Amino acid sequence: MTTIQSILKRRYQAILVENTRYLNNPYDPERAHDLRVMIRTLRGLIKFLKRRIDPAVYTDIDTNLSQAAILFGDLRELDVLIEQAGLYTYDHPDKDADYLHLFSVLRQNRQDEMRQTLNDQAQEKFQNELKQVDKQLTKLKFTQSTGWHQYIVKELNRRNHKLVKIYEELNFKDYPEVHHVRKRSKTLRYASTYFGDFAPNKANKSAKLAKDIQDDTGTITDAHVNYMRLRQLADKMTKDADKQLLLKIADEQLKKFE
Repeated sequence: MTTIQSILKRRYQAILVENTRYLNNPYDPERAHDLRVMIRTLRGLIKFLKRRIDPAVYTDIDTNLSQAAILFGDLRELDVLIEQAGLYTYDHPDKDADYLHLFSVLRQNRQDEMRQTLNDQAQEKFQNELKQVDKQLTKLKFTQSTGWHQYIVKELNRRNHKLVKIYEELNFKDYPEVHHVRKRSKTLRYASTYFGDFAPNKANKSAKLAKDIQDDTGTITDAHVNYMRLRQLADKMTKDADKQLLLKIADEQLKKFE
């Protein structure tokens, strides 16, 4: 029988698997991405269950997962930035532009950031955060007599209505609010996916709604992060040609959320 405990435990184990995959091949940008997704997934499920979890325990788990994900945040941003720079160079072929040197700089930045995630201190901190999560998850006691079908349906309905309301009123030029809506949509999507057996009819509709809103807001939030990171990198460039290229690529990102 599927239980809340077993779902959370499997999501925790998925983090461990993705971490091993990352350590095996940290050069693959998908590895850091998938690891962060697994961390965010468990964090989203915990957020969804917040009303059934002791506040102190909830805060501990949420904080530990947040800190674990932060380790790979800058690396993931660089991977997305390199991808966007690649799309720009494909769409703007120019034999006079020194794209090659620019990508050598970006790849070196990526290499440096990757090493930061792999050093002993970072890995020890990451493992400690995960151990704390595992310890807290073990303390959670969910019984089969606490009306999980009713809770899941009620919580999906509540979050559905709230998400639709703020999405309909959303100012897409307000980046912090767009980012907030995106996070809410992720929580709803993860819960709809992994707790779906408790409310299959409602969960399917909620998952589709959440994905649509996540995709819409994701384009803007990703573009905003890329824009800011590109501008920051441009300021650090010693070669003017590199700086100008980065600013041009940043302007392309800016168009997505103007």
